[in-house]
Amino acid sequence: MRGVCGDFSTMPLKDLVVHLGNRRATGTLNVERGDVRKQLLLRDGHVITASSNQPREYFGQFLINQGHLTEDQLERAFSTQAETHILLGKILIMTGTVSEATVRTVLSHKFREMLLDAFTWEEGGFDFRPTDVAPELEGLDVSVDLLDVHREGEFRETAWQAIRAVFPSGRVRLEVDERKLTDRKAGSMDERIVQLAKEGLSIDGMALALHATDFFLYQRLYALYRQDALRVSDEAPLPSPEPGAHTVVVVEEDEDDLDSGGVIGSESSSDEVLQAAQLFLDAGNLRDGEALARRAHEIAPTEHTTKLLRDAEGRLLTELRKALMEPSRVPALMVTPAHLKTLPLTSPERYLLSRIDGRRDVAAIVHVSPLQELEALKFFQGFVDTGLVKLTARPLS
Repeated sequence: MRGVCGDFSTMPLKDLVVHLGNRRATGTLNVERGDVRKQLLLRDGHVITASSNQPREYFGQFLINQGHLTEDQLERAFSTQAETHILLGKILIMTGTVSEATVRTVLSHKFREMLLDAFTWEEGGFDFRPTDVAPELEGLDVSVDLLDVHREGEFRETAWQAIRAVFPSGRVRLEVDERKLTDRKAGSMDERIVQLAKEGLSIDGMALALHATDFFLYQRLYALYRQDALRVSDEAPLPSPEPGAHTVVVVEEDEDDLDSGGVIGSESSSDEVLQAAQLFLDAGNLRDGEALARRAHEIAPTEHTTKLLRDAEGRLLTELRKALMEPSRVPALMVTPAHLKTLPLTSPERYLLSRIDGRRDVAAIVHVSPLQELEALKFFQGFVDTGLVKLTARPLS
């Protein structure tokens, strides 16, 4: 069959999936929306491997989310992978950490979830490029039929309608009636959800803390709601942060220092913001340059803004890796936990700060976090800049 490309406003992904499934297509399917990119390799209408730049869709995160793996075990597996270049699934099986049956099941789940998550996209685009025969892969023989994924997608449309009627936004907080909870097991997903709800996290905050994909979390929330054990709190929903915003701590500013024009990029045209972004990048101010490049792309996305943003992201990522991870640096909190609770932090910031234990370095925390590496490192740089966190070089062993 011929290749096909387009955007989701004219052809939803669920329609493309059934089209490729019916034709038993073989080739590479790329889908993207904004900064999110996914690639799936197809053989005879089946997904045989898939990758994503969303950390919550990494194979290791699925294993953690489903209780098959701890963060420490994943860290050790990553270290072995870096030395041997063996696939993560094979390492986990060889070391006896996870059974082969579990690896196969979770990989199949990962392939399905990556597609089903994108079924709801109304923006973005796709590109399918056929090949005569998909290359053989070194690893486990796992495949998922596209037509099965399509049928699952139809079921989820109905499920989401019921879920959204109860939980209209990820910004809401929840109240728990522990008297209605049944079969509570220490360390279970439901137990962890209950604890996070009692701590006052929003649903979005829970998703970060649990490394959870949207549907996985919401279906558990809905099940607890049906038990009358969980309901939406009457408290006002948490505010929705601006894209790329970093709250960290409130800094008082002198009114005389505030320009009447406000923040660069807030009211400017795309061309003006684009020019400012290029100037900052050329001057070596990568942090502001990346932020402005992102703003220009949000105002009016073009091939030029896409290229500039990706260049800015790549340069900033390199700079932050050198500053925060080379050599290995261990973060330490410079404020008490009680004071930390009073700060106006976003859910991602609270998540990252909660992983600081005086043992793991920045690289280890970022590696197993559900945030993209650049996003997590920008938060860490903000922590250091405001004195919230101090970095100490790990002693050489």
